[in-house]
Amino acid sequence: MVLHGAGDSVENMISEIAVETTADQNGVVVAVPAGVDNGWNDEDPPGGDLADDVGFIDALVTELKVAYPSLPSDKIFVHGFSNGGGLATRLACESSQIRGVGVIGNYYMSVGGECPRPTGEEIPGWFGAGVEDELVLVETVREAMSDYATDLTDCTGEGSLETVEVAGMADGVLCKQLSDCDAVRLCEYADRGHEVLPGAVGAAWRFLSEAVDANAN
Repeated sequence: MVLHGAGDSVENMISEIAVETTADQNGVVVAVPAGVDNGWNDEDPPGGDLADDVGFIDALVTELKVAYPSLPSDKIFVHGFSNGGGLATRLACESSQIRGVGVIGNYYMSVGGECPRPTGEEIPGWFGAGVEDELVLVETVREAMSDYATDLTDCTGEGSLETVEVAGMADGVLCKQLSDCDAVRLCEYADRGHEVLPGAVGAAWRFLSEAVDANAN
């Protein structure tokens, strides 16, 4: 599932990330829902004018499971850009159906300082950051990696970020993982700002799928 950023239209998101190509190449079902006024409630509990977007995505996943009975429950991932990425990390903490998250142009922050990890299982995370992003600084994303690992994986989060070789990534993309954790990855895109990053959805899918398979084995 792909969540666009605030102000972005669903049509623009579909065009920018080549949803159909990603789905065809990986044999997956991709849903691109629209939030209220093309944005998502990525931090605050619902109430008043704040939408229950966690509940909305959970209900949508339930409908997709009915429509596609063969959909594997352990490979239901959400991928979001900007405040859609913020909602993705909320879902990691609050949804019992999401098994992995991809985040672009945002960072992990538990809502209210808590992340209950509802399934008790690891929720691998793939983060993409533009090195020139002036809205969400890459340093902030790096600093949040250890918190994500501690809260949502079985890792300690105490390792340092180290460069890893990743096949198929474009030139100018440097991927890193914590030295004690292969369930969380950060890929930094040189000369890119606060934008949808090319190839990110496919890269996130491959990483999350492999991480889930490795955990199952």
